[in-house]
Amino acid sequence: PGDPLLPVVAAGGLRDVLPRLALVRERFRSVLSTAPAGFVPGGGTPVAALESALPALGVSWVAVGKRTPSWEGGFWPAFTPLRSEGRPPAFSEFEAAARPDPSLPAGPAAIVLDEAAGLAPRGSLAALIEALADKGSSWRWQTVSEYSREAPAVPTAEEGLPGWAPAGLDAPAAQAAGQAYGAAAAALRRYQNSGLADLKALEHASEALYAAGEGRYYRILSGTTAADAAAADRDLRRHLMDVYRRIKQTVPGSFYKPFSGEEGPAGTAAAGAEVSTDVHAESGPGWLSLRNPAGSISRGPEKGAPADPWRILGLRLGWDSASVDFTFQLASLDVSSATPATPAGRLVLDAYIDINHVPGAGNLALLDGRGAVAANRDAWEYALSLGPAGGTLLRAIPDSAPSVLAKVPVSVDPARKTVRACVPRSLLRGNPQRWGYIAASFGAASLAAQEGVPAVMPGGPLGLLAPVEQQAQAAQGRLSAVRLP
Repeated sequence: PGDPLLPVVAAGGLRDVLPRLALVRERFRSVLSTAPAGFVPGGGTPVAALESALPALGVSWVAVGKRTPSWEGGFWPAFTPLRSEGRPPAFSEFEAAARPDPSLPAGPAAIVLDEAAGLAPRGSLAALIEALADKGSSWRWQTVSEYSREAPAVPTAEEGLPGWAPAGLDAPAAQAAGQAYGAAAAALRRYQNSGLADLKALEHASEALYAAGEGRYYRILSGTTAADAAAADRDLRRHLMDVYRRIKQTVPGSFYKPFSGEEGPAGTAAAGAEVSTDVHAESGPGWLSLRNPAGSISRGPEKGAPADPWRILGLRLGWDSASVDFTFQLASLDVSSATPATPAGRLVLDAYIDINHVPGAGNLALLDGRGAVAANRDAWEYALSLGPAGGTLLRAIPDSAPSVLAKVPVSVDPARKTVRACVPRSLLRGNPQRWGYIAASFGAASLAAQEGVPAVMPGGPLGLLAPVEQQAQAAQGRLSAVRLP
């Protein structure tokens, strides 16, 4: 199903291919009460590594587009494609494919009419079978296994296993799509092997990955009309993004633009490109950036609160041997009430840090008065709270209130709409690229910190760093961390 292109699907090894083959083999058996003798890969393009696994599946032949030496106990039958793009094939074209050289004696002919690969319109096979039925007395039919015994021997090996349809990775856009598929498949394998996988999420993510393996996407990206390529690009990226969404991981930043790399004016996505609703994650040596997607929302302010809900545009971390810097980028920053002692005005920004990815190993409830909890898998070990009186770094204590580790300096840049805190590296060791982050903004209840922790107005977060769907559910009070894939 989906006519998967094996060179793409098997990029990470046969582990992603063999379970699907075994499943389809059993579906075949349940319908016909016998196992299939052979296998026809999408476009006639298999992968050479498949050969060693075929005997265990009881497969004795695999269709390809060019004759190749047989393996022990098996056969690569070569098929001649019947091409009639855009119209049903005529019977005369079938005869021409069966005997490309009429001067030679007639021999066995293996002809493929592949509708899935786009070599002929859908429904062409039924019309051709009807035409062949009218000529039934002049044709003798064979199974592929019978044909393999009459086909001429192949004296030398051919390089690769060429198909009868384009392999689908010729164009740069198709190559980029293939690499994106491999990255999503690797992320799904890591999640499956983590020991923490949710079976329902795993099932949905696997379905999304299967959908992203459809051969038509990669063939269309290899060369077709711009409109068709844009639609295929959009659908393929949507399936791949869904893999990350299902396993609660951040979609790579490269997924937010077409695989062709072409963008519209001012860096916007090209026409037809999907706008992602996930957090954009990027990183490099000594830094990481988490940016909220377009369309991010924040709930309206409570009565008497400042008019601006302080939407969070992103969180950036930079680190070296001396410190870890946290910089909140905001859509708007009201510092009308700021003073040298209260640089952030009536604003509280919290960042909760999950350093070990162990469910329940840390605190679930956010700091006092926040009205929210972290998801079980995102229990936090450290919290950084930036309020009117400065910044505070806290550490989670089991069955107790968090412990204040240090006061940290806070700087505000009204022109750039950023709030920055510098935490000593000695207090936050490890690799920040492996941590999970919950970042939220609140309205300050006062201009002073209570017991080292800024008090906030009730009602939950005003702004949140999260996919759009999770932002809409923030009022329910259960927040998930974002992290690099």
